[in-house]
Amino acid sequence: GCTRNTVRRALSMLADQMFVQPIHGKGVRVIWLKGETDMLGALEEVESFGEFAKRNNAVASTEVKSFEHLICTEQLSRRLGFKVGEELIRVVRVRSLNGNARQVDHGYFLASIAKGLTPEIAADSIYGYLEHKRGVKVMASRRTVSVELANDEDCSYLDLGKYNCVAVMESQSYTSDGILFEVTHNRTHPEIFHYRVNSKR
Repeated sequence: GCTRNTVRRALSMLADQMFVQPIHGKGVRVIWLKGETDMLGALEEVESFGEFAKRNNAVASTEVKSFEHLICTEQLSRRLGFKVGEELIRVVRVRSLNGNARQVDHGYFLASIAKGLTPEIAADSIYGYLEHKRGVKVMASRRTVSVELANDEDCSYLDLGKYNCVAVMESQSYTSDGILFEVTHNRTHPEIFHYRVNSKR
């Protein structure tokens, strides 16, 4: 029931996402393989924890462990990238999937952008609040990914079991105006830290 152009466009999109591979003179071959886990993150997109959980058919919940206002010092400025003297909101949250604690977030938000943010909002969705209540357009995020030995806080919040390490993702997020409004360190249980990135030579 589709035109040839529609089918060509669909196959082209599937090829771009590495689900299929066109072979000249032979047609199209399916190259997608089911991974070991059904829970995958999206490095190419700026995705909230709630959006990640929903996309993976999991139930997300959040417990706010710390919520405070502070002024950016020279030391924080060097580490995070905010300007000295800017007011920040520091939030520490434990994020759970289906009742199991799986991530510890240490987030710093620019207070002028996150005006009105409360612990109750932080327990729900900070991005939801910023985008739908404050009208903030989240544009881009620069990320660094590493693996570190678990510290005492990780062990107390996350049931690491056989693991002695956590996956660490540091994100610097910007508004559509190019303003740095968030720097967050996510310390994630290895069991759910799975990403697939398509690369071409």
